[in-house]
Amino acid sequence: MGKRAASKRKTPEDIKLDFTSRIHLFEDLNPEELREATRYMTLKSYERGDYLFFEEDAEPGIFILVEGLVKLIKETQDGKTIIVRLVFPGDVFGWIEWGRAQGNITYYTAMAVLDSKVLYISNRDFINLAIKYPAVAIRMTCDATANLLQTYEILKSIASGRVEERIAKVLLELAEKAGTRKNDKIIIRLPLTRQDIAEMTGTTVETAIRVMSRWKKQGIINTERGYIEILNRRELEKLLV
Repeated sequence: MGKRAASKRKTPEDIKLDFTSRIHLFEDLNPEELREATRYMTLKSYERGDYLFFEEDAEPGIFILVEGLVKLIKETQDGKTIIVRLVFPGDVFGWIEWGRAQGNITYYTAMAVLDSKVLYISNRDFINLAIKYPAVAIRMTCDATANLLQTYEILKSIASGRVEERIAKVLLELAEKAGTRKNDKIIIRLPLTRQDIAEMTGTTVETAIRVMSRWKKQGIINTERGYIEILNRRELEKLLV
């Protein structure tokens, strides 16, 4: 029994090949090219609460989430913590430094919300991958850049938008990425606390609780430990207008 279980256990190479064969970044590669491309990637595992990298790191490289959940955190000048993005399987995050960065550029810290696995590509390996498979490298760079720009848009919206609008936007985005439909409801099963919602919307925990409690009484959402239900999506969408 033990030998059979061991024979079925996937190796890191198996995991890399299986995962990359199913995502758009590598869709143009044949099996031999895919196997070659994965040689530039390292499979890394993180436990819940582990940090993957910090915003001060000069060369974190490129990460692709294989399984689990990661949050990207930004510390503001006044000491507040903001979750600028949740990373889901298949998402690209991190960045590549081409020489020393110019200007006052700041990024984010990455922390595992759940036990997670990632594919990691260092700066040097990314350059080698780009030389051999430029189309793949371009897709990764575009994804990473778009996601990095999204973090700045979120920071801008936190500075200007109303709290209700920001919370509604976050719930709708979570519903889009991680929600499952059941009858007329959308169920978001993520280990998010009120503190997380507050940090994703740049508000206090007390304010996040007050807004979501009011929506619960109005029948717009339902919240229980471990999940959030969106009962009336249209009402949340009205807050974005």
